[in-house]
Amino acid sequence: MTTTIDNHSSFGKLGELLFARQRPYAEAKQHKGLRDGFKAWRKRREAEAELERLSDRELADIGVSRADIHAAVRGF
Repeated sequence: MTTTIDNHSSFGKLGELLFARQRPYAEAKQHKGLRDGFKAWRKRREAEAELERLSDRELADIGVSRADIHAAVRGF
């Protein structure tokens, strides 16, 4: 037995995404920017995590201090 919630307007755009009717491919195509943004964020987090695992000496060798990891990954 399945239940469909038709009145999700009180949740706004989030409700539309949460209560979408079995259209994952169509929804993914419509929200390509959101998906691409999430992938880019995840890659930045992975790069930060990799740099954080390095020792202070290894960071100094590549010219990055521990405090500058966040800015170095984002290109500030």
